[in-house]
Amino acid sequence: MKMSHGPRAGTRYSLQRKPRDRGLTKITKSLQTFEEGDRTIIKIDPSVHKGMPHRRFQGHLGVVKARRGDAYVLTVYDGNMAKTIISRPEHLMRVP
Repeated sequence: MKMSHGPRAGTRYSLQRKPRDRGLTKITKSLQTFEEGDRTIIKIDPSVHKGMPHRRFQGHLGVVKARRGDAYVLTVYDGNMAKTIISRPEHLMRVP
């Protein structure tokens, strides 16, 4: 069989929830808001497919640049290069 090259290829463990975290995502996760300049960690929620950033950015730190509809525009460094990511709040986590 031909190898899959889809957007979630090779994510068997990285986009998997722990057994006690499985089930519906809490509504407060999608209602959280961020201000311009806030630092966030990209933590992809595999149960929400909308507004999911690329798996390459899982665990990366981003800075909120703007809001675009329900989503946020983030600046993320991939190596030395700044990249612009559009992600919904379900996939973002505040930096403690």
